Amino acid sequence: MELINEVLDVFKVEAGAMEMNEDDVDLAAMMKECAALMKDGARKVEIELRVFIPKNLPEFRGDSRRLKQIFLNLLSNAIKFTPAGGRITLDASIKDGGGLKIAVADTSIGIEPGDLSRILLPFEQIEDRMKHTTQGTGLGLALSKSLTELHGGTLSLESKPSVGTTVTLGFPPERTLVTQPRLPLHP
Repeated sequence: MELINEVLDVFKVEAGAMEMNEDDVDLAAMMKECAALMKDGARKVEIELRVFIPKNLPEFRGDSRRLKQIFLNLLSNAIKFTPAGGRITLDASIKDGGGLKIAVADTSIGIEPGDLSRILLPFEQIEDRMKHTTQGTGLGLALSKSLTELHGGTLSLESKPSVGTTVTLGFPPERTLVTQPRLPLHP
């Protein structure tokens, strides 16, 4: 069922029919929740999962279901391709100008330079140099990229074979909800 839903989501995005249900999202809480969901799986394969979120991370205007889908896809990929003893970090920061930068970095097997653009296409997978049987459809990164773009953002990949991969999401300042501090009322 999960596979069918992923395929349908890819087709919806490509057809311009993906529905976005936007609301105010506590992005810090969501990132922590997604990391908590993946932490046991990472621990079982002896991978350390760290989360770094600034205290002043603003709320975000977006589709919470789709944002969760992005984070869970990226964390799942990182766990899948990181060998035992490795490390994964989920990191958020505020960019100059008020936009957001979110990165998932790992000490995975990495991706060859020639595969970096291809791996972002639907149904594309790289050969697993660790010779593990990895399950997946090759939709996670492509779908995450498309969902990020539907939020007005960008998804970029940096990777070095045998060193690791960093997936960086960049969101424009229009997506952040900067709130003014409450001032005390004086009679």
